[in-house]
Amino acid sequence: MSFDATPELGSCCTRRKRILGTPSWILTRVRKRQDFRVMISSENFVVLPILFATCVALAKPLERGDPKQLGFDPAKLTTMSKEIQGLISDNDLPGAIVAIARHDKLAYHEVFGKLKPSGDEAMPPNAVFQIFSMTKPIIAVAVMQLVERGKLSLDDPIEKYIPAFGKTTVWENGVEVPPKGVITIAELLRHTSGLTYGFFGTGHVRAQYKAKGIDARTQTLSQFVDNIASIPLEHHPGTVWEYSMASDVLGRVIEIVSDKPLQDYLKQNIFDPLGMSDTGFTGPLVPMGRVAGAATAGWQLRPADVEVPFKSGGGGLLSTMNDYLSFCRMILHGGSLNDNEVLSKATIALMTRDQLGGLPRGQYNGPGYGYGFGFGFAVRTDDQATYPGSVGDLWWGGYSGTYFWIDPTEELIAVILVQAPNMRRTLRPLMRRLVYDALLR
Repeated sequence: MSFDATPELGSCCTRRKRILGTPSWILTRVRKRQDFRVMISSENFVVLPILFATCVALAKPLERGDPKQLGFDPAKLTTMSKEIQGLISDNDLPGAIVAIARHDKLAYHEVFGKLKPSGDEAMPPNAVFQIFSMTKPIIAVAVMQLVERGKLSLDDPIEKYIPAFGKTTVWENGVEVPPKGVITIAELLRHTSGLTYGFFGTGHVRAQYKAKGIDARTQTLSQFVDNIASIPLEHHPGTVWEYSMASDVLGRVIEIVSDKPLQDYLKQNIFDPLGMSDTGFTGPLVPMGRVAGAATAGWQLRPADVEVPFKSGGGGLLSTMNDYLSFCRMILHGGSLNDNEVLSKATIALMTRDQLGGLPRGQYNGPGYGYGFGFGFAVRTDDQATYPGSVGDLWWGGYSGTYFWIDPTEELIAVILVQAPNMRRTLRPLMRRLVYDALLR
């Protein structure tokens, strides 16, 4: 990670309502697999000298509201705190930060436990967490910015930007066969490209991922995309939803199209406008005194202060509660925050509706019963889904147990930051139940 002490003076000093150009809509060709519309238009941790402090948006901490006036039962929020504290007392978590916002005010924001399992330092409110796959929605926003600007189309084949994908095959019935369709930007955004992950599951394709070190962080993004393109796809493009390294591929597309390193593009176009000054990739200038540690020695996290050449769009960012709340608020507000429009309302509407329909799910890590997938988010399609919530709510989480959801119907955001990979499957349903149980109907 590299700090940038010299922001572009023209990027934020002039107050303006929009950052991006106004998009227009065109209807793409109707595909047999899936219909959708395409929009076309004509990591960095940051240390800023006081001189330049007004040149980027400053994240304004949310005002605390009265929980009861915001529609929550204070007694049940106290129960939530006791549940989380119980997990810490049982050594399941070293610490946690949990925030619930409703109607753009904080109904609940509590800090629990210790910053690291070893030591006695209390968890600070501005602790830095490795958010892993909560990076993916940020990458999706960056891609859609480029779509709005007319630099990308959702229908573009990936080989237009990364020629190596023009030779990619599909592993089918024990042999490599030509793909029946092309991988498009849209397929990558919704995880229907045919790519997968190599660190879970078995089979020929996953074995190839492991053999070629696809999950390693020693290669550059450019080397990574060429390597992954040389491995057969798990599925024909557009036929199966399979959680994958598609967001990492999209990170490279962002670099190619914008002609900027990924971390620079994200900083200038998302982090600065939203005031996310504590969000970025790993590197020697990460404030290690604020970085949360992993729950147990058996679940190792990446060293946060070691810069690696592979800037992972699928899971490489670190962030704080205040920063990620700002990102979620921008999504809930239809693409804008504090008079800065990062995306148009029309684009947010496209990203946050189900793009899968009845498409089959892969064998691993589906979005969950009652959920489809948009561009960067799981999208609730069924009021009888596994977790409490509302039709249209959005969620995603990270390997380390980090988790967020946005419920537009209730005007609600919940963010949970922990570093406890072994607690993912426990925390997510638990937090859903506790939050909605506390919500007064």
